[in-house]
Amino acid sequence: MSAVGSPDPAQVLARFEAAPAELEALLSDLPASRLQTQAHSGGWTLAQVIHHIADGDDLWKAFILAGLGETAPVFGLEWYWCVPQDRWSQSWRYAARPIDDSLALFRANRSITTTLLATTARWWERQVAIRSTSGALETTTPLDVVGGQADHALQHIDEIRQALTLPPADQAAHLPTVG
Repeated sequence: MSAVGSPDPAQVLARFEAAPAELEALLSDLPASRLQTQAHSGGWTLAQVIHHIADGDDLWKAFILAGLGETAPVFGLEWYWCVPQDRWSQSWRYAARPIDDSLALFRANRSITTTLLATTARWWERQVAIRSTSGALETTTPLDVVGGQADHALQHIDEIRQALTLPPADQAAHLPTVG
């Protein structure tokens, strides 16, 4: 049972686990050419967003594993946070990679993480220190990370859904400028 005002771990985990199926359903029967549709004006393509979702989940899975395996872990992503997302997109070849492996990684990471958490007592109460780019330590929980990653993926899935509502030829002309 969660504290008053705290998210229910079972509900958070269910949202987290549902995202791969939702993304795959959205992409089923989608012609490969539509993966080059921009997710928003001036932004990444749908394929690049899919890689971003999967790679981000893979990074945060390490946080969760640290929280389950150590009593006082310190987790750091300062190496990742100090580089703009567009540079990671280039370095990790988002524009050139097919999405199948990223979808499989996303599905597998979510399944493994859900199974681990569902079989770990009071996983949502564990504490993990995160080192920021400034070197400061902040403490958070796997529940916060799972909830954040659930929201992150679902926001991008909505972004993809919206981009797919427009016909390919009209897509660029009708999307709002993100600033």
